[in-house]
This record gives sequence, C-alpha cells and structure tokens, in this order.
Amino acid sequence: MLIQRDARVIESLPDIKVPSLIVVGADDTPFLAASDYMAAKIPGAQKVVIPAAGHAVNIDQPQAFIDAVLPFLGGLDGKATGKSATQKAAS
Repeated sequence: MLIQRDARVIESLPDIKVPSLIVVGADDTPFLAASDYMAAKIPGAQKVVIPAAGHAVNIDQPQAFIDAVLPFLGGLDGKATGKSATQKAAS
C-alpha cells in the first residue's frame, strides 16, 4: 500500500479534480495494490497496467508507455479547462 508520513496525501485523492492516468507495471508487485487504490479513489481516474514492466514503466516498456499515455493526453482536449483546442489556440 502507499506509505506516507501521514494520511494527507491518501485522504486527498478524492479531491483531485483533473483527469488522471494511473500507469503501473505488471511486475511492480509492491505498487499494484496502491495503483488499484488510487484509481478507485481519484474520481474518473483511468488505470493502465503495462505487461513485462516494473516500477520504471517508461524505461522497461517505452512504446507501451507511449501507447498508453498519448491516447489519454489526446482525450484531454478541453476537459481540464473547459476549453477546446481551438479555444485554447485563440486565447
């Protein structure tokens, strides 16, 4: 599970108001349960488990990491700010 000096970080997960992507390696055994917990507590969070990867997912499986992150980022168009890409470019 997630280890912190106090519970502030864990308790604040439900207060996150931005789109969130939890990426975890399938071989990152110490963090699998923590990633499940974070994905369950952060409203609307998405979770991706990358096969054959440990804690350094982006290093272990760089293409799989990119394949997970780019669609997530592409889907953010205006979600965080309420503006579309066109509106952002015009401002």
